[in-house]
Amino acid sequence: MSARFATLAAFLILFIVGGCAAPVAVAPTPVGPEALAPTPPAPTPTPVPATEAPTPALTGAAAPTATPNAGQVDGSDGGPQLTVEFPGDRLVDVTLEDAAARAWRIVVAGTGALVGDRFEIVVEAGDVGPVITATEVRGGEAVDAIDLSFYGEDTAAAGGCHRTLEVCVDSSSFTFSDDGTGRLRTRLNMPDPASGVLTITGATAGWPGEPFVLGPWSDTEDFAWGG
Repeated sequence: MSARFATLAAFLILFIVGGCAAPVAVAPTPVGPEALAPTPPAPTPTPVPATEAPTPALTGAAAPTATPNAGQVDGSDGGPQLTVEFPGDRLVDVTLEDAAARAWRIVVAGTGALVGDRFEIVVEAGDVGPVITATEVRGGEAVDAIDLSFYGEDTAAAGGCHRTLEVCVDSSSFTFSDDGTGRLRTRLNMPDPASGVLTITGATAGWPGEPFVLGPWSDTEDFAWGG
């Protein structure tokens, strides 16, 4: 081998051996201090309790229309219920309801100068039919009594008025319920409401002992008419 080729061969052998023995190092990419800092955790949202949106106040709303039923006055201690309705001009339907009732009483009383005047209508259950009496009281004294009993649809009606209170009733004014509620409805002809204030009160009584022996009366609150 000539000296030229020997030198070239030796150079190639050194190059190959050097390439295998010394791997090429890769220079690291410089990293700033902000990249080395730990990543803070994402904040956890605080739950907010749900609240209902406030209901806006009604402005300019029309007043509720009055119902024909102006009573629904409960008596004390679970006693009778009084309902007053207005079926027509100067007409008043008074309803008393008490399932234990064997007698019903409706009182229309005056106020002011007529405080001693009242019209008492008493209905008592009987063997044949109800016994109905309307008593005119003036100045605290009974001056007249009208018997409205046993006047059916086939007979002439009886009736009468209180002369100072101008309250009138007749035998056709009474309606009884047969559904066990103890409901009595009575229609009254009343004076002009502008003429003064009258009060309407109801009461019922039962037979706590033997039949036809009435127990104490249980009264409702007063209902004002007129004024």
